[in-house]
Amino acid sequence: MENMKLRKTLKVAAVTIVSAAALVLAVIAVAIHFVFTPEKLTPVVLDVANRSLDARLDMKRVELTFFSTFPRFGLELTDGSLVSKAVRDTLWQHTDSLLSFRKCVVVVNPLDYLRKQKINLRYLGIEGASVYAFKSADGRANWDIALADTAAVQADTAASASPSIGEIEINRVSLKHANVVFDDRDTRVYASLKNADLDLRARLRKGHSVLSLNFKNENILFWQDGQLLLNHIAAEINTDVALDRASHTLTLEDTRLAVNGVALDLHGTLTRDTLEHAALVDLKYGLHAPSLETVLRMVPESVLKRESVSVAGKVELGGTVKGKYGKKNMPEVTLHMGITDASAKYDKLPYGVDHFTAELDAYVDLMRNNLSFADLKILRFQGAHTDIYAEGKVSDLLGDPNISFKTRSEVDLTALAQTFPLQEGVSMGGKLDADIGVRCRLSSLKKQDLGRILLGGRLELEKVFLRDAKKNFDFTGDASLAFVGDNSLSARAEISSMLLRASGLYADMKQLKATVRSTNPQDSTRIVDLECKLEMNRLKGAMGDSLNVFSKHTQATVRLQPGKKNPSMPRINLSLETDTLFCRMGNMRMGMDKGGFAVDAEKVRDSVWNPHGIIGFNRLKLNVPQFALPVYMRKTAVTVGNRRIALKNASVRIGHSDLTASGEVHRLYEVLKKGGMLKANLDISSYNLDSNQLISALNFPEDTLLEASEEKEDTAAALRLFVIPRNVDFELQTSLKKVTYGKMKFENVRGAVDIRNQAVHLKHLSMRGLDADLNTTVVYHASRRERGYAGFDFKLRKVNIGKLVDFVPSLDSIVPMLRSFKGMVDFDAAAEAVLDSNLNIKVPSLRAAVHIRGDSLVLMDGETFAEISKKLMFKNKKRNVFDSISVDLTVKDGNVTVYPFVVQIDRYKAAVGGTQGLDMNFQYHISILRSPLPFKAGVNISGNLDKMKIRIGRAKYKDAVTPVAIRKVDSTRVNMGQAIVRDFERVMERGARRRIPKLAE
Repeated sequence: MENMKLRKTLKVAAVTIVSAAALVLAVIAVAIHFVFTPEKLTPVVLDVANRSLDARLDMKRVELTFFSTFPRFGLELTDGSLVSKAVRDTLWQHTDSLLSFRKCVVVVNPLDYLRKQKINLRYLGIEGASVYAFKSADGRANWDIALADTAAVQADTAASASPSIGEIEINRVSLKHANVVFDDRDTRVYASLKNADLDLRARLRKGHSVLSLNFKNENILFWQDGQLLLNHIAAEINTDVALDRASHTLTLEDTRLAVNGVALDLHGTLTRDTLEHAALVDLKYGLHAPSLETVLRMVPESVLKRESVSVAGKVELGGTVKGKYGKKNMPEVTLHMGITDASAKYDKLPYGVDHFTAELDAYVDLMRNNLSFADLKILRFQGAHTDIYAEGKVSDLLGDPNISFKTRSEVDLTALAQTFPLQEGVSMGGKLDADIGVRCRLSSLKKQDLGRILLGGRLELEKVFLRDAKKNFDFTGDASLAFVGDNSLSARAEISSMLLRASGLYADMKQLKATVRSTNPQDSTRIVDLECKLEMNRLKGAMGDSLNVFSKHTQATVRLQPGKKNPSMPRINLSLETDTLFCRMGNMRMGMDKGGFAVDAEKVRDSVWNPHGIIGFNRLKLNVPQFALPVYMRKTAVTVGNRRIALKNASVRIGHSDLTASGEVHRLYEVLKKGGMLKANLDISSYNLDSNQLISALNFPEDTLLEASEEKEDTAAALRLFVIPRNVDFELQTSLKKVTYGKMKFENVRGAVDIRNQAVHLKHLSMRGLDADLNTTVVYHASRRERGYAGFDFKLRKVNIGKLVDFVPSLDSIVPMLRSFKGMVDFDAAAEAVLDSNLNIKVPSLRAAVHIRGDSLVLMDGETFAEISKKLMFKNKKRNVFDSISVDLTVKDGNVTVYPFVVQIDRYKAAVGGTQGLDMNFQYHISILRSPLPFKAGVNISGNLDKMKIRIGRAKYKDAVTPVAIRKVDSTRVNMGQAIVRDFERVMERGARRRIPKLAE
């Protein structure tokens, strides 16, 4: 019975507890989802934070959490950014942007603060953070965002009564996938951490604090005073840190630092100097578990396999970091590495390292108070038929490094490949014999002052090869080099074959012989004279997919001399002759037969050279992607200098067209390198210019073009709108014997041609065509293939009407009466219009002023004339000739206005005029001014050619054809024509403020 009561009591208690827990959870769920919603919390948190900080905090969302941070409440912040107001910056660097993050979760225990005056941070997790810590040259930092307490004076009296914080406990801080930039303009230090992860725990008390830290990152970048000191450094730190608040000392304990997989032990102290606002650094580091095996593990695993190895010998690697870090202060760094009587043997390989000794000391003073250096006192390697001895030193490491190096080495790469467990795809072989000494300064290399490099000794490669299939690296070589360099550089080289293939680089050389000589460098302010003569049988080279070069049987002399204007700058003279040279830059291809260069280039400043000289060749072929036809050039010499290329009677053939060019081309190098503006001033002459084929070459692929070029009649029909390149500015003077355009041929074409603003301007060209003399000004503009613009001013004398209509097909629609006449006329027209993709005028867009004058024009329809002559009682019923016609007409807004003009035939004289729409509907009036009839009358004709209405009325044009009226009409037409010409010539104006006609936009 008692057991039953106990069970019942426990059951009731359990139900009560579960119900209470469920009720509490329900209340919490309701509070989170309905009371403390993100929409209500976000503005409150932002308002409090922005009033408490000298910064602007923005967040997309603030959410109260419980279930994801059970059993404690927390805050989850999403897509936040913190912009400091301590540093104001509107430039592109945005140095005021202190922090941004994708997600942040904060969990605290407020009860500890209320009961124990203890801040307990249970969890702080940040994902996808970017931190930019910036300190200006005047010491202002963007992380100084804590506002001064304006109530400090009033609160000071009550400070003793207020509870003080006795302890801060940080249970866990987690940072994932963070990118951190530290930019200190005060000490001229720039550092960057990429993809960093951090796990931190800490307990901060008044007297003593401890911190545990685990950190790793993908890459460290470190610049100091404009020099790159560290890059491609993957680091990992595991440490316990103790802080003594009384002495402001931070002590590193059990610290493990791994750099690119190499583990170091680190210990020491960092002490804050409050007077100088700096940190006193005293750290020591050393290789963790030092042994030759550890040293071998420094070789990347992509090269050496991690296999069992037996080692012996003594290995030391360590150093110190000492000094002040703060305003204009950086600590000094030392390094010592020593390997004594070491040996190693991999278990599965036939050869081993019999003896290895090395000693290296280095010292770096980033503040440059003392000279930094690296001193390799000895490196001796013996084993696997190999004996290497080397020593070297680099002094003034952070200034102008002075490099000295010596080596005596006999290396059997084939045996070494059986000494170390190389990865699959990594291989080497051959023999190397070297006895070399070198002395130079780094500044000599930077300034291309190669004559100051003192080399002595010899280097021989016998069937040497180095390969890494995974990295697509391949080097092979057979070569012999000899150097004499006591006081000057002298060398002789014979390379039987050499091949280099690396990422984005390829070079293959056969049979090279070279000699190098320099003068004794007495004057240290001048570039040393150096001469190199070489002879090479074959060279193939490539850089990525953008550049390929092939040269066969080349002889060259290269001279390095002091600059004429500045002797401290180098001047290079190159004389080269080659039997064959091929080059490809991107999609541009060039081939040269019997080429030669004589080029002199003087360096002006960093990476800027001023070349000049002559480039000649017997034959040249050029293919460019914007032009389907190849360009051929015959024996030509090209002069290069002052950023220009000068041509003199350069003979060019493109398809059916031949050209001879003289003049200058400017900025070609800038165009190829940076895509700048290509400028040219050229005189162009030609015996035959096939415009149909050239225009087609700008529009069609090569196979289509070749098919079209076999049948000329099809080529003319295939003309398309072509786009002029944007980066071209040419001024040409032309003298062309024969030009083919469409089905027409023009002869003796002379005049100026400008090409710029994606437009072509024919300026007052004179020519013979259509069996007439022609003077023309034309502007053609197209920035896309679907729509173009043309403006023209034609003046033709004594041109056949039929050929005129063929020349201007749209004229047949504008003046349909021309179809009824045959004879010769003078034709003046100024017009502008939009072009479609087939180079046809869109008639509704046409604006034109036209004048047509002709004598003795024949009415072509004989039957119509016979009927008219019978009804009107002509005296001569067989002569269907109009004595003269002079017509003025204008086209605007889709309407044609024909101004009154006089026609005379037989005994009749009439004035004709009217308007016509481009839909072929018209309204014409004919005033009969003289006839056998005893009265004057007018004829009104309206409708179209298919349905025409004729009415008799009074004569309207009795006074419209007087000399005064005719001069007024001529003035109107001429003024409109001049306005049209001014408008379309604006297309060619230079500068951003030019006013382009609306039709050309």
